[in-house]
Amino acid sequence: MKKLFALMMVLTSVCLFAQEAAPAEDSRPAWLPTLELSLDRSSRYMSEGNVGNPDAIDTLSLTLGWDITDNLSFHIGGVGIYDETDACNNRHNIEEWNWLAGLTYTTPEFDAIGKIEIKLDYIYYNYPRNKADALTGKTLHNHTVDTKEYEIDITAVDLFLSPGIVFVHDFENDVIKANVNVTFEQKLEKISENLTFECPVELWFGNHQYSGTDNTTVYSLCVQPSLNYEITENVSVGTYVLMGWALDSDVRRDWKDDENNNAFNVCWGLNLTLSF
Repeated sequence: MKKLFALMMVLTSVCLFAQEAAPAEDSRPAWLPTLELSLDRSSRYMSEGNVGNPDAIDTLSLTLGWDITDNLSFHIGGVGIYDETDACNNRHNIEEWNWLAGLTYTTPEFDAIGKIEIKLDYIYYNYPRNKADALTGKTLHNHTVDTKEYEIDITAVDLFLSPGIVFVHDFENDVIKANVNVTFEQKLEKISENLTFECPVELWFGNHQYSGTDNTTVYSLCVQPSLNYEITENVSVGTYVLMGWALDSDVRRDWKDDENNNAFNVCWGLNLTLSF
């Protein structure tokens, strides 16, 4: 935890220096990308409500973006998940690498619903620990070694609760899944103008390995209330609680058969986000 805190302080100092040294917006070179760097500490590794690693993990992500036109941008990024525990026989090692590239398009404003944001991403997932475990002959839980998928995210950004849908296709394992989502966001100005409460809610459905069947089902509900404090225009910190419920009876049974899961899973987290 001390190493994580020290890294957070170093990254924050770098970003504050970059903010002071950054050129004015109108003089920013067109080729210079926007950059977002985030560091997250989570008590467990949960995905779509399912616990993949029951112990604490650290996640570092970096995204670079370039504007192509006023409505279209291109981005690339990477995510590293670091295991600081003995979970999965992987102490002090990288548990997962994710690499992505994609486009974001924002439509012109429609009279009834405002603007629509459409994101298309190609994501490559790599699990170094699974390759090591495969050599021992151990059964791998919920993952195959290296997967590739594409993801389409459509959000009505101007509507109340910003409703959206995310479609995901893992074409190597023939997994098709999606979620419908809404996000409640409220500035807590009575406490601080820089403090924001945010709560996304996701309902997941599809044919998925968590259910142990190829049948399409509504399998989980995820809720993540969070508090985010904007230290400067470029630096923010936050804390959150992530909760996931197994909805389908087969999924609930599958989760309960796994010693890391219950019908209702919870984890907490802290994060630091730098952007410039």
